[in-house]
Amino acid sequence: MKHAQDVKQWKIGLLGLGTVGRGVVEILGERSAILAARAGVDIRVARVFDRSWRKKQDVLGDIPASDNADDVLNDPELDVVVELIGGLEPAHDFVRRALESGKNVVTANKALLARHGNTLLPLARKHQVSVGFEAAVAGALPVIRNMRRSFVSDDVSAIHAILNGTSNFILTRMEEDGMDYAEALKLAQDRGFAEADPTFDVGGFDAGQKLAILAALAFDTAIAEDAVIVEGIETIRHKDLSFAAAMNRVIRPLAIARKFPDGRISLRVHAAMLPADHALAAVQDEKNAVMIDTSNSGPAMIMGLGAGARPTAAAVISDLVFLAGRESGQSQIWLSGFDQPNPVTEFEYRFYLRFQTVDRPGVLSEISRILAGEQISIASVHQYEGAEPIDLVVVTHTVDEAALKRALDSIAKLESILAAPIWIRMKEEHQSGEGDSGSSVLPGADGRG
Repeated sequence: MKHAQDVKQWKIGLLGLGTVGRGVVEILGERSAILAARAGVDIRVARVFDRSWRKKQDVLGDIPASDNADDVLNDPELDVVVELIGGLEPAHDFVRRALESGKNVVTANKALLARHGNTLLPLARKHQVSVGFEAAVAGALPVIRNMRRSFVSDDVSAIHAILNGTSNFILTRMEEDGMDYAEALKLAQDRGFAEADPTFDVGGFDAGQKLAILAALAFDTAIAEDAVIVEGIETIRHKDLSFAAAMNRVIRPLAIARKFPDGRISLRVHAAMLPADHALAAVQDEKNAVMIDTSNSGPAMIMGLGAGARPTAAAVISDLVFLAGRESGQSQIWLSGFDQPNPVTEFEYRFYLRFQTVDRPGVLSEISRILAGEQISIASVHQYEGAEPIDLVVVTHTVDEAALKRALDSIAKLESILAAPIWIRMKEEHQSGEGDSGSSVLPGADGRG
């Protein structure tokens, strides 16, 4: 095995020394010898930009640092720029300048790629350099490179994934500990899984950006952030998980990408009820998982920690080792095409519906009448007794989603309905289409439409 001092140095300019940047510096220091042996070059952080670098001498040591990004971007000795400042600007400007100057780039910035990847990746190709972004999707899970290496001979037909650890943690704690949403959210914040303003995570936007990137790689299209239909988990309550458990199901925050035979693409982020024996049902707390359906390799699933300083830093370093080991400057993880995808806008599912109603005769008949008017058939219904508001749970047969939304808009206007209806899609383990044609009935439920 070659020692670090026996091989060529590969110099990194680091933009941002936050938690992930710190992790990169620490791992490169701890693992320098083994990484040099695996990459064939000695990967070293040669220069750092961070606006508060003076407060971070404990990790910097003798690495030159400044609060001027030009010191990194204009350094001709650097082989690669690692962007870890996040956000759109000035990250976009910094990455663009690095590529134009002929430097490879590694980034963990999913927002940047989702918004500007369609221009940055061709720019890298033009200047014969590479962009590594394994860390931008699902942390340390080796998803991006598998898309472009292990599955290079495959057609990917679908991705089903849990891409946001915050949302998954919240739903798991509600499920396992009997917490309601607000209590589980606070616990996620206390443990550092959720920000003070958690909207980006619990609203589904984080998973949506990641899914847009994955789908572009899977389906050879441009990154289409605007094509992702995004719904959050904010309306789900503990009682919904209890009702799911009564049907031998769990609720998970899914990100779904599907390519249909006619070339149309569906990109969706929303909570869904899964059978308890579904592979993704076992993915709990802050873990992420990605299931990929391919034409030749068959279905594959990758599961692990999707966030955190060390997992994300490890993904950054995996890109560095990959790029350094090749030294050819020709990326294997560019998108193959930039044609805009043709999105699917029509869907069919079975649905779990929960209505909060007054306790009086005729409420169910009012709801049933509106559902029937949209050709929505009821599979089962159950009303839970107690003080108002009463919970009325309906499970439908497979229905057109647009028709359901029209019906729910009308039902929400009824005087007997005391809160916005809750609706959750239901998916089966073996599912041939975007929708679901299985059957689930609440124990003790009755009624059929």
